[in-house]
Amino acid sequence: MALTYQESKLVKDTLPALQQHGEHISTVFYKTMLRDHPELQNYFNTVNMHTGKQPRALTRLILAFASNIINISELTPKLERVAQKHASLSIQPEQYEIVGKYLLRAFSAVLGPSMTPDVKMAWTKAYWVMAKMLTGREAHIYREFESWKSWRKFMIYNKKNETVAGNIVSFTLKPVDGKALPTFMPGQYVTVKITVPGMKYAQLRQYSLSDAPSSNHYRITVKRDQGSNWVYAGNREDAMSSAASSASDSSLGSVQPCRPGVVSNSLIDEFHEGDTIELTHPSGSFCLNPKMDNSMPLVLISAGVCVAPLLSMLNTVVEKRINRPVSWIQASRHDAPFQAHVENLAKKHPNMRTKFFKSRLSDSDILSYTSTFENDFLSLTAEDLYLRNGSAEYYICGPEKFMTEASKHLARHGVKPERVQFEIFSVGSFEMNMD
Repeated sequence: MALTYQESKLVKDTLPALQQHGEHISTVFYKTMLRDHPELQNYFNTVNMHTGKQPRALTRLILAFASNIINISELTPKLERVAQKHASLSIQPEQYEIVGKYLLRAFSAVLGPSMTPDVKMAWTKAYWVMAKMLTGREAHIYREFESWKSWRKFMIYNKKNETVAGNIVSFTLKPVDGKALPTFMPGQYVTVKITVPGMKYAQLRQYSLSDAPSSNHYRITVKRDQGSNWVYAGNREDAMSSAASSASDSSLGSVQPCRPGVVSNSLIDEFHEGDTIELTHPSGSFCLNPKMDNSMPLVLISAGVCVAPLLSMLNTVVEKRINRPVSWIQASRHDAPFQAHVENLAKKHPNMRTKFFKSRLSDSDILSYTSTFENDFLSLTAEDLYLRNGSAEYYICGPEKFMTEASKHLARHGVKPERVQFEIFSVGSFEMNMD
């Protein structure tokens, strides 16, 4: 269902008006869709819905796709992250029908008379080009999942504090059915589903797996969210800002207000060893291929609880005895989770070096600071970062500001962008904003 040149032009001609009224589009779209299909509330992060972040994200996705409608192939890598997220939520093709119907209705409400039959047809085709790309990729991912295509019950086998303050906690999870678990790519995540008292719908969040693959257990690591003045996704759970948390209603009407960290805090406070939660199959495109046993140095840079996916990578490299030089660089505001474990590994592996340093960038309220934070990275030497090796690979995970500053630091020292990978937690983000 490729668009003709004229149809592509019609789509692009309407983009300025749609971009100008993006907030209104997202509000109308979600309000009407969730009113008519309340069952879809079970798929959305309540916090992101309440703050308006989820509605804006979908609108940005559609408009970004339309902006590149002539060069769709360039968007394929960026859509991979969206497809992986959808697969982790068990999104099905029929749900694209519902989304398309209400999205185009919202476009019509904004464009008014400009939404002529020809424009509507062009936008319908544009939406379905994107939808077919996503559903096609998602179908392939589901085939890779084999028999585990939906929710699976896990028992909390072990619960462990990873910091002195007890604000970062690991949960070792074993499948209730006792069947062997599939392997995963180090760096991937699972979606967790729990029921929170007082909330009408199930609560879903993504958490990175924080250990090497095992056939009998997975491990996730969760940070308590005290609430802050910034929407933070370190746990893959976007915390509601303090302003939104005090609001008494929502522009989306039927979306239920909730407190910050509703899932993370519930897991830490209310779930104990022996309790059960539900997970979907591991997903995600930020990952290390453990089969690539080469001599290229591996530099793992993390901050705060975002250490989780990189720890999975490190433990896998060690367990599989992959012969790669590894540099572990971890920032924290206070005590660093897993520091003793990592230092113990380094003592046993001469190819591994470590660097722990303090940085405000590992906190969730970093946008309240105005510093460029270059000083935070001055303690890192050329040896720590393998700057003299043109083949070194870099994996960075942390709050977005931390990742931005870390990548700028690397770029200033000649590291090319294609050698740097990020784990982007923000809803609706395609890539890092380096401005």
